[in-house]
Amino acid sequence: MFPPAPAGNIALQFSGGKDSLALAYLLRPYWDRLTFYHVDTGDLLPEVREIVDGVEAVVPAFVRIETLAADWHTRFGLPSDLVPTTCTPAGLAIGAGSRRIVDRFDCCASNIMAPMHARMAADGVGLVIRGTKRADLPRLPAENGPTGMGYDLWLPLLEWSDADVFAYLREVGAPICRVYENGVQSPECATCPAWWSEGRAAYLAKHHPDLNAAYRSKLGLVAAEIAPLWAHLQREVSA
Repeated sequence: MFPPAPAGNIALQFSGGKDSLALAYLLRPYWDRLTFYHVDTGDLLPEVREIVDGVEAVVPAFVRIETLAADWHTRFGLPSDLVPTTCTPAGLAIGAGSRRIVDRFDCCASNIMAPMHARMAADGVGLVIRGTKRADLPRLPAENGPTGMGYDLWLPLLEWSDADVFAYLREVGAPICRVYENGVQSPECATCPAWWSEGRAAYLAKHHPDLNAAYRSKLGLVAAEIAPLWAHLQREVSA
């Protein structure tokens, strides 16, 4: 099952989500060959942190990369699924907006992907294992094999579905985080004001009122910047 490893260390990227947890259980016979890499943005849900801590306690090698998304937001702006031109550097320079808003992929890359890549490169990783599935994205950024980024990639769950993952977790007796009851799919940042399709508000209101207050505060700041442009758009569409 395990592919021939190139020169260098072997990294398993572990978010604490269902796919990376299934991957961890699937590769239990190879734990002694792996280093688990996890990025903690400082905004993990308590139930996700519990899973991360549990895995860290039993695997031989675990690297926790700590970033602070809140500080990044202060410097560069809150993430959003819609970014008003008024909230870009150019828009702010002319006084068109009052708050920097950034696209969600820029935030994720800066606070999760880039720190992960930098640490793996520093550690001389030659093979990266991820729980990415073909069903997750319209088009995968990379598949099995060389990536051109200094390491090879292996996606053992590539052809699995979400149903396959849940069935496997139940089969091996792994904990299934309750976030998935409400469709939440991004465990790294509990109060991220982007990824609106996940229905995080209902989940936080039910289970974490304190986090829900912080989440809604961020949503309100983003909505206040979007609202004027959205109103203009609706007028144009209806004209």
